[in-house]
Amino acid sequence: MRKKMITFIAALQIVALITLTACSTNNKNIEPSKPSIEAELNINKTGFPIANEVVHLNGLVSKYELVKDWNENIGLKHYEELSNVSIKWDAVPQNSFDERRNLLFASNDLPDFVMRANLSPQLIASYASTGQIIPLDDLIEAGYAPNLSALMEENDGIRKAITAADGHIYSLPNISETDGRIASSWINQKWLDTLQLDMPTTIDEFYEVLKAFKERDPNGNNQPDEVAFSGYKENKNNAHELLRAFYGGWGFGGNSGIIAPYIDVDNDSKIRYMATDNNFRDMLIFFNKLWAEDLIDKEFFSQDSNKVISKVDDDRVGFVAKGNNNLWLGNNRNNYVQNPVFRAVEGDIFWVNINPKVREVGSFVITNKNTNPEATLRWADHFLSEEGTALARLGIEDVTYTIDSNGFYKLKDEFANNPQGLTVDEALSEYTIFQGGQIIQRVTQKVDQSAAVLPEMIANKDVIRPFLVPDEKLMIPSFSEEENIELSTIAPDIEAYTEEQIIKFVTGAKSISEWDDYVSSLNKMNLENYLGIYQAAYDRWNQ
Repeated sequence: MRKKMITFIAALQIVALITLTACSTNNKNIEPSKPSIEAELNINKTGFPIANEVVHLNGLVSKYELVKDWNENIGLKHYEELSNVSIKWDAVPQNSFDERRNLLFASNDLPDFVMRANLSPQLIASYASTGQIIPLDDLIEAGYAPNLSALMEENDGIRKAITAADGHIYSLPNISETDGRIASSWINQKWLDTLQLDMPTTIDEFYEVLKAFKERDPNGNNQPDEVAFSGYKENKNNAHELLRAFYGGWGFGGNSGIIAPYIDVDNDSKIRYMATDNNFRDMLIFFNKLWAEDLIDKEFFSQDSNKVISKVDDDRVGFVAKGNNNLWLGNNRNNYVQNPVFRAVEGDIFWVNINPKVREVGSFVITNKNTNPEATLRWADHFLSEEGTALARLGIEDVTYTIDSNGFYKLKDEFANNPQGLTVDEALSEYTIFQGGQIIQRVTQKVDQSAAVLPEMIANKDVIRPFLVPDEKLMIPSFSEEENIELSTIAPDIEAYTEEQIIKFVTGAKSISEWDDYVSSLNKMNLENYLGIYQAAYDRWNQ
């Protein structure tokens, strides 16, 4: 029954997109929305209230289960009083939201805007081509998004990330400027100290340390139970996740970050499929050696995170590459520190495990049904300010949080350490909307309450900061509607085949002597066209 339901929902989504195409005006050069004279009189471009006379809007939102009724949310009610913008929310449970959203667009029965819209670049391109979501460029230029404008002025990478292939901006993003963007890997400093080993800095030194972890009983229980290098199955790109923490040491990712699994940009500004590069081949030879010598956990591609935590709790793990903090590692987490980039090649090396400041691009869009787009954009833009992000994540000042003398936001104890045993997310559920992610926000170190910004976590990352790929180089690709269609036909096979073969190379199920055959097979799967689409996206982004 479940399989039939999933198939039915998928069919609905396809029908939705087909209907969009059929009813499209096919206006690829749709003009941005022009500010109206009425808006100039009623809408204030800065400060509160946003509207001198009340503006009423209808909003569609994906409701995360921990957020209480959006129409009765105390934080949103507080914002309504400040802004003079009143919103009637159609809050759809998250697990059925995509289906509802697609059907509303297919029938053209649209709200004024969509929040937590979960729109992929492909859907943004489709809805933009029909004119059902409006370009925001002129409204931004006219001053109705002062916070976004300031952020784009400061960092042009933000503008690039949210600009669609047709040159327009249609959606507002989720922006993070914290250490939470930096994924870490963790090496057991206690074991290094026990064995009187220096912190490794090259890939060869890393190999020697793993061998010592495996063979020299660093946990001191006189049992050969140490797991030198562990990890867990998280998604379909398990091989990519195994290797990602090491890409920069082999010279990959410095010009763009890792754009997509196995894609970066070389020194000549050409898109490169790393998984066919000779340096990548050398990396696989190294990992196969680790596998053959039992230095990588044989359960790496099958176990979940709880199994890894159990092994860490038993003091059995030497190295693991997961998470932006080590709190998830359980009772022995304080034994682990961030390792440096392990150099494997001559020349520049990087730490590429960093996400762009712009995370979800399609968090918020305004539809063509909206008669007050200026008020709507100003209302949404507030969440890109420090105060607006605090409202979304922490609630109301002096009610749920305070601000200390250094400007850092701090939850009140009844929310940070709830006496009823509620988690922070649960305790704040009547005041905030951040739970579940995918909201408009600009998260800074001052506002973030996550473990990634604890002082000890920030200090841990100091060893890799000099090697971080600069923010302005981190690319988020945006594709045209035609490019999306072509990608949908060739990308799944290329990516699945690559993933499957890399695991075989690592585990020895396939000999590295078959590398040329593997590359030849990829080339026959339209790899050239695949890379050409990414090259076009990179060239647009880089102009």
